[in-house]
Amino acid sequence: MFGYVLPRRDKLSETDNARYRAAYCGLCRCLKQRYGFRARFLVNYDMTFLYFLLQEGEAKQPERCRCPARPFCKKDCLPSDGAMEYAADLSVLLSCWKLRDAKRDDGFFRRAAAGFCLRLYKKAFRKAAALREQENRVFAEQLERLSALEDQRCESIDRAADAFASLLKACAGYHADETLRRTEELLLYHVGRFLYLTDALEDLPKDNKSGAYNPLRYRYALQDGKLTQADKEQFLETVDASISMAASALELLPETADREILKNIIYYGLPAVLHCVADGSFRKKGNRK
Repeated sequence: MFGYVLPRRDKLSETDNARYRAAYCGLCRCLKQRYGFRARFLVNYDMTFLYFLLQEGEAKQPERCRCPARPFCKKDCLPSDGAMEYAADLSVLLSCWKLRDAKRDDGFFRRAAAGFCLRLYKKAFRKAAALREQENRVFAEQLERLSALEDQRCESIDRAADAFASLLKACAGYHADETLRRTEELLLYHVGRFLYLTDALEDLPKDNKSGAYNPLRYRYALQDGKLTQADKEQFLETVDASISMAASALELLPETADREILKNIIYYGLPAVLHCVADGSFRKKGNRK
């Protein structure tokens, strides 16, 4: 996935920091249990957020488990439940669809690497697709729609972002309650829009150089491969509007045990990531404020 849906760790309490790490490790363990060891490499921050959004009831107490990256030390892991398993299944599906999209890339090595990884996860993808047929069908439809827009060199950032946002909206299929699900769909739609546009902003210099599709290349008149200051400010306003809509949807959801983690991600994490990407200081590995 993209790795942009992050908390601001400096604004999380020590307890919530520990629970966030335990959820990430729990998702990693759940992927291994359901899809085998190599599926651990598909663990990501975006689906950790999805777990916190969907989980309900009393706060789960962490268990101690061994980490393959540090085999001689144990870590806290939240136990698997329905929400964790759902997040694990969608981690596999979305990661594989992203790899399929990478196979359309112009770079030979990128296409070759994506093809190799798809073969590694072929069995896991089939299993996840069988378990989550409806979600997988929406993923396929929206990515096909997005691919068509890319082939057309669509100038509308809203149309391109809508396709990916509609894809992420489908990740709200866990709850049967229609009112709850619709609110989660609204929240995930705008998180998806944030993801797509933030990724487009970060990839703009690379895409401009390679000639790859990026809606910002066609929507704005670039200067030296970058947005002008006025265009960047206008663009950031539209992404901030989606963050605000996600925050409004969050306020409509019932209270959950880990509500503060969700609020931190939406209110602090997403704006921080957006503006770090805008000023070029964002890094997908290491600590982030």
